Order: sequence, then C-alpha cells, then structure tokens
Amino acid sequence: MRGPIAAPVLLALTEAAVAAPRLDSVAVQVLGKGTDVVISITIERPTLLDLSCSALIEAGDGGRIPISWNIGDSRTKTARYEYKRPGSYRVRVAGAGKDACVGLKEATVSVGAPKGDAKSSTPRCPTGWILVEESAQGGRFTCRARPPLQPLRCAEGTTYFAEGGEIGCR
Repeated sequence: MRGPIAAPVLLALTEAAVAAPRLDSVAVQVLGKGTDVVISITIERPTLLDLSCSALIEAGDGGRIPISWNIGDSRTKTARYEYKRPGSYRVRVAGAGKDACVGLKEATVSVGAPKGDAKSSTPRCPTGWILVEESAQGGRFTCRARPPLQPLRCAEGTTYFAEGGEIGCR
C-alpha cells in the first residue's frame, strides 16, 4: 500500500518545486517634494529551492525598468526613478521574460515639481483623481476621476458605459 500513496505525494512535491516566485507587493515612496521616487517590489518564494524570476516595472509615464531576483537575493528589491513631470501615475509591475515572476501588482503615486522648479505650489489631486493634462495655469487646475482598472460587470441586457467622467450600466 506504500507505493500508491507515495506516487501522488512525490508528484505534488515535484510540482511545488517548479513553481515560480510570485509578486507579493509594490510600494512607491516619493523622495522629498520632487519627482524622484523609490519603487519597492517584494516577491514570495513558494519553495525551498529559492527560485529566480524577473519582472518589468512600468512607471506610468512610458518609463520601463527591468528587475530580477537571483538565488540568495533578498525578497525585496528597489529601483529609483525620476518622473519628468509632476502628476499622478499608476505604477504596474508584472512578470516578464523567460523566468517571469507570477502576477501583477499596481500602485498609484503623485509627484510634485522637479528639482530646481521655480513653482512653489504644484497642484495635487486627491486620491482616486488625476490632474487633467495642461490644465494647471497659475493657481488654477482641474482634476478628473481616475478610470477604473476594469469595466463594471453589468447585468444581462445592459452594457457598460464611460463618458463625461461618469461610468455605469445602461
């Protein structure tokens, strides 16, 4: 009876041994009042084999930063990034390449004026809102609600809509 039980246990252990690390969290910290940030990504390693993986950070303004973990590396890695313009950005981290980490994580960051900028008051929108591009003139600016990550799930017979800053099902 030992043989039939041992085979499924061995198969389960083998499958777990080849599991890739998954992205656990992403955090973005603004340095000072400027546009420099530190992006911290933590992975979870599912096995004792301490597997390696790689990911791609998309800064939200077109910037991309590759990042990877090797055997023996700390679970958390950081990357420094400087935005060219003040505003709110959605930072996305996803597995990439041959040995891709599993998963996708996102965070939102709002950054102020670049270093040396003469403007003393950069408009900031509240959480969940983004600055309308080129709307800031003097002390005047406009914020728009951030669109949802995914469309709403509408009941049968209705369809999702997004127009004029409003979303819903019709």
